[in-house]
Amino acid sequence: DFGVFRRSCFAMDKDAAALVLQARHRQCVEELFDDYAEDFDEHLSSLGYEVPQLLLSLLPQRKFQRSVDLGCGTGLAGLAIRSRCERLEGVDLSSRMVEKAAEREIYDALHCSDLVAFLRRQETASCDLLVATDVVMYLYSIEPFLHQARRVLRGSGVLIFSTEAASEAEAEAHGGTVERASERFAHGRSFLLKSAEGFDLMDVKEVNIRRDGDAGTVVGDILVLCRDESLVD
Repeated sequence: DFGVFRRSCFAMDKDAAALVLQARHRQCVEELFDDYAEDFDEHLSSLGYEVPQLLLSLLPQRKFQRSVDLGCGTGLAGLAIRSRCERLEGVDLSSRMVEKAAEREIYDALHCSDLVAFLRRQETASCDLLVATDVVMYLYSIEPFLHQARRVLRGSGVLIFSTEAASEAEAEAHGGTVERASERFAHGRSFLLKSAEGFDLMDVKEVNIRRDGDAGTVVGDILVLCRDESLVD
């Protein structure tokens, strides 16, 4: 249990504990989605999951030269945006998810990797579009993701991603990020926009992410950010 593991780290040096927790969190996410891969599409359909279609409706009306689907899963988002991309690559931490995505034959390349580690290996200003559907809520820390996304995007490049929403009051009480009982992370909109230094906000829309049993409908945001062309990394 990740919660038990996290509490065992409290006695450690703060920086060391953060590194250990991030590594353990990535391992938990990888194991979860390896186990989930075979029935993933059917399960999401039963939850009323329509984020890829909602994302497509907010995507700027243009063709993107090099696009990367971060946390691609089985390829649901890739399928939605394929016609808008000259080249489309997918990245996922789960090797079994990558195998399922390959079966769709929509990606020009697939990579089994932690998404922040993948971004760090990319050349500066090498992508036009970064997509992350149902991904941010599994990131232990969002700042490295946003920093690397900004570096990798070309001027006027687009980052579009979905979140699970935390109210401004609860986000403020928890430093912007709230861990839910599901061990997914919800974010306050103001915190995300403040963290997205070097981006301009193109659009943001509150959406229903999915149904969650007795908890009801999970609400979140889809944010469309454009890299500030005046910045030089």
